[in-house]
Amino acid sequence: MLFDWNTHKQTELANGTIVSWPEWSRDSQYVYFIMSHADEPGNVFKVHIADYKIEEIESLKDARPTGALFGPWYGLAPDDSPLMLRNAATEEIYALDVDLP
Repeated sequence: MLFDWNTHKQTELANGTIVSWPEWSRDSQYVYFIMSHADEPGNVFKVHIADYKIEEIESLKDARPTGALFGPWYGLAPDDSPLMLRNAATEEIYALDVDLP
């Protein structure tokens, strides 16, 4: 949900069973989040605040994400590239490159 302080209205940005880890983009034009249903790992989406258009960024189907009590942790790097924890091993570090339009 997005609350507009000027009009005091709420707008639903996404509707899924579980919407987690909302994160504003650096320019405040988008909100990135993970949306999943039931026991599925979900996908990373972003919603454009100006027109509420939702775009899928990345599938987490084969990523084996891990994280906190509220599901897989997700965040954004300073350049808005996605960051997440992956359950691979205790001694491996990976970087994910995403080509956004």
